[in-house]
Formats: sequence, structure tokens, C-alpha cells
Amino acid sequence: MTATLLDTSKGIVEYTYKGTGPAVLLLKGGHSTRETDLSHSSLIYEGFSLLTVSRPGYDYTEVSTGKSPEIFAETIIEILDHLNIQTVKVIAISAAGPTGIALAANHPSRVSKLIMEAALTSPWEEAVKQKARVLFGPAERMVWGSLKTMLKFFPDLIMKQLISELTTEDPEEYLERLSPNDRRFIYDMLATSQSGKGFSLDIDHSVTTDISKIHVPVLGMYSQKDKSVPYTHALLLKSRAPDCEIFEVDADSHLIWIGKNAQQVWNKRLEFLSR
Repeated sequence: MTATLLDTSKGIVEYTYKGTGPAVLLLKGGHSTRETDLSHSSLIYEGFSLLTVSRPGYDYTEVSTGKSPEIFAETIIEILDHLNIQTVKVIAISAAGPTGIALAANHPSRVSKLIMEAALTSPWEEAVKQKARVLFGPAERMVWGSLKTMLKFFPDLIMKQLISELTTEDPEEYLERLSPNDRRFIYDMLATSQSGKGFSLDIDHSVTTDISKIHVPVLGMYSQKDKSVPYTHALLLKSRAPDCEIFEVDADSHLIWIGKNAQQVWNKRLEFLSR
């Protein structure tokens, strides 16, 4: 899919826009690049147009476009204006949660619905920040280069290492239960990941926007076994957003898009978007 670069008032932003029908804005999570697909691209075959905007520090989107979620929300409005899109349904994944909240709360006339998929609603823990600064700061290119090389030769080892950060279950048992398609999902996700300058920004992005200001319908999809984004984020979202439904996903990790109930996640997303 060919990406477009837009020179906004705050800097260059990369995006893709494909399909016809009601517009859905997709904000991917941490480490995700233009090549990373967690199944959302299939929305274009369900009658939606999909606008995927690379967040600050990822792909060719410049850091200056969003040093805070609120600033990036303003940049997104510029993109919508450029494309003559009046309103969008927003999907915010994982680390994109703060941006989704800022966009829905501060620009209510441009957002009709918000889906938070395993998405952050409160600040990162300090221990997570410190670890991220070491691995995904200046050394991120070397770290990812090593991981991707090892992924080719020792896929189980690298996937197990990733899963240990994403599940409260035993990672080895988790891997053994995965179908071949689910294993391919994780492999492809890792193979297309790159932090750039983006994840260093993500860990300092905080939810400063008042969630209670979101007056559009909100759907939160979270797993009790998510180690990366604990279920407390879902509870916080439910307690503060006035019109919020929480769909508890029976998934064994942060990766709610795979596993035995992946179809339920897809169906719930479609049902909510189509209301």
C-alpha cells in the first residue's frame, strides 16, 4: 500500500488511505510500522475506508508532529481537513491509547466512536520506562536488527522472549497452544516492528486529557491475562468515560487479535463500528 507524506503545520506525517465507505482512523501501537498488520486492514473489505496514520517517530512521521498526544490529535485534524473527512471512527491500539483519548475528548465534532484495543488509559510504570529507554532508545536499531536476525534462526526463542512480556501465563505453554496461523501472526508482527524514535516518545506520553470529556460511544477490548496493559486500564476507562462498554476478551495475552476467541474480537469490532 503506497504511503502519502503530508507537510502539516507541525511537520511531515505519513499516512495511507484506502477503501470506500465510512472512515475509520487506525492508530497503531508501540513498535508498529507501516508494514505491521494486526488484521485491521481487512476493514476495507467490510465496507469501510481505512485511514492509517503513522504516529510521531514511526516511519516518516516527524517527532515534531506530536510531542504530546494532544498535539498529535491536532495534527490528525489537519489530515482529516486535507482529506475532506468530516468525522471518523477511531481505533487506538496499545500505546496509541492516549492519542485516541485526546482526539475523542478534545475534538468531539470529528470523532463519532472510539475503540480502545488493549490500549493505555494511564501512565506507564516507571520500571517499564527505564527498561524501554535502555532497549529502544539510541540502541533500538541494533536491538531490532539482532532480534530479527535471531528470529530467522531461532523463532521459538525470540517469540517466547516477547510473549514473556505480554502474558501472565507461562510463555512456553502459551506458545505450545498457538495454532500455526497464530504463530505466523507473532512472527510477522516481530519481523515488521521497529521503534525508531517513536517508542521513546510513547513512554513519556501521559493521559493528561480528562477521559470524562469523551461523550462519544467507547468500546474497550481488554484481556485479564495481559501483562503489558493490565486490566486496570479497562476498569479506569469504564469508570470515567460516560458512554463506555468493556468487552472482556478471553485471550491469553496482550495479543487479543489471535487465539481461540479472535473471531469474537473481530465480530465485536464490526458490530460496534456498524451501529
